[in-house]
Amino acid sequence: MLQAISRTPAYGSRRVPRPMDDIENKSFFRTHKVLSLLPLLALGAAVFWYVSKYKTEEYAGREPVEVTFGKPAPAAQPAVIAEQEEARAISALDIQGPPEFKSQVTGALKLIWMADRETFLFIRNQLYIIRNEDKTDFYMDAGQPVAAISNNHAFRTMPWCAGIIAHQSFHSYAKARGVKKNSFRPPSPGTEKVLKVEANPMSVKYTSLDAMLEGERQASEFQVKVLRATGASRADVKRAEKRAPRDFTTGHDGYYSNNP
Repeated sequence: MLQAISRTPAYGSRRVPRPMDDIENKSFFRTHKVLSLLPLLALGAAVFWYVSKYKTEEYAGREPVEVTFGKPAPAAQPAVIAEQEEARAISALDIQGPPEFKSQVTGALKLIWMADRETFLFIRNQLYIIRNEDKTDFYMDAGQPVAAISNNHAFRTMPWCAGIIAHQSFHSYAKARGVKKNSFRPPSPGTEKVLKVEANPMSVKYTSLDAMLEGERQASEFQVKVLRATGASRADVKRAEKRAPRDFTTGHDGYYSNNP
């Protein structure tokens, strides 16, 4: 018995851990973890107290407030500017007739404007008045150049109406220049050329039938260019392009068709 006890290792300088030491270490670390969580628990408690005091139901019926900052003034849209320019340009012409005639002529002028503005400006500078009459021709009224257009020509199609306006503007330009024949070609869109023809075949005195026919031929050439530019049908373009030399019906009617 004594021998057995003496064989049991004694606690000496080389200390062997005891069961109580393990228990104390575990308790220390547990306490440290709990203390580190206390700030989080305190923050959670504060949030719970705030929410319980200011309940969300109080704000349920309120509309959200939208904060707006200063916005730059919207710039003018290009399409709006273009429409304003178009309206001013067309309003420079005095369109005389019933509302449906004014609407048709305005639409025809818009086609020319959209196709080529230089061509439109050329036409506008040669005509002051576009008037609905029982004939289609060009003449001067108190010093103002007038394009008279019958319903037959005005309402055939809108591009055809545009071509008729161009035809009469050519006669006005030629009359204003009062120049000779033989070396003129109608101005291409955007180009101004010196005219070499006499004016309207029925408004001036010609030295020969050939001069009158030449003037009408060249007016028809300009008419064909505008017909193509404004989207006229192939049939209408061909009708004006292939007209017989003594056929004035593609640019005139009424008095002119009876007196070519």
